Amino acid sequence: MSAPTPWEIQPAATVDDGTTYWPAAQWRTALPNQVGMDGDAMAALSRDMQRRRWETLRSLLIVHRGYLVFNEYVVGTTPQQLQPLHSMTATVTGLLAGIAVREDKLHAIDGVRQLFPEYSDFGGPFTSGMVVDDLLSMRSGISIDEEIFGSAAPTTATVDWLRLIFSRPMMAMPGETWHYSSADAVILGGVLRATTGEAANAYARRTLFASLGITDYTWYTGQPNGLPQMGSGLSLTAPDMARIGYLLLRKGQWQGTQLVTPAWVAGMGERKSEGVVRWLQYSLDFGRMLWVLPALPGGPATDAVAGTGIRGQWIIVVPSRDLVVVATGAAQTVDEHAEVLRLLYDVIVPAIR
Repeated sequence: MSAPTPWEIQPAATVDDGTTYWPAAQWRTALPNQVGMDGDAMAALSRDMQRRRWETLRSLLIVHRGYLVFNEYVVGTTPQQLQPLHSMTATVTGLLAGIAVREDKLHAIDGVRQLFPEYSDFGGPFTSGMVVDDLLSMRSGISIDEEIFGSAAPTTATVDWLRLIFSRPMMAMPGETWHYSSADAVILGGVLRATTGEAANAYARRTLFASLGITDYTWYTGQPNGLPQMGSGLSLTAPDMARIGYLLLRKGQWQGTQLVTPAWVAGMGERKSEGVVRWLQYSLDFGRMLWVLPALPGGPATDAVAGTGIRGQWIIVVPSRDLVVVATGAAQTVDEHAEVLRLLYDVIVPAIR
């Protein structure tokens, strides 16, 4: 029995291993059992979604071997609907930094102070020896309340975000302590402008989204100079979230072009900070703007990685299984947010034969 296909999941005429496939305007589709997945398990997952077993889950997409094999939307959600990424925006920020590094416009060891001479009147971050890699790994040491920049539209929308951040005291020396901070991603937006000469959203449109075929999105901006909210301000459709995941899965390559280097993708998934959160029974590590999930049975120690945002937004990439999973939701609790991890480990991965 094959999974129900209410959103245009059609059998593939032929199948391949997916290594040379790149999605055009639409993802190609295949029934799960055509590409080595248990069709009965996916059918049961579909029924559970439609019956609202997970009340806050709104959409779930599974791409295996380059085929969209599961594409479910509930509670009025549609494939065309823009979904707020929330903190998952930071993963896109990490990819943009990687593009700038590939273009030799930026280096992870660059000092932050030298990039912002207009803020040199501040101490704190500017006297601490902070480098770009401290921002990427969320080890800046800047003391700032996450609530200020943890939403797409900060309450500080009319003030200079960078001046606000740089005026904060230090809680630790850069590189010493991990602390989740959307403010670190916001600073990276300023870094990208300083090194590329473009606002980060314009840079994203030209160097990333155009290549991936992403045309429909919104990005909340503020000050200075229309700075995009790099920590939580981006919205994409669920199928386009899968494109971001697929770029990570294919080690930064898209249609034969290396947008970011394989080394950069690997560095994003490096376990820089271990055991920083525990959601349900899962202990997560943090790399560089990317979460590192517990190892899968029989898989390498560092394999499954994820971008995630509050309320149950997920892009999960599992290279050893050639798998991308995208979920959107309206979670109200941490357990509801993390329910997608249980689906990954208990349902989706075991369905791969």
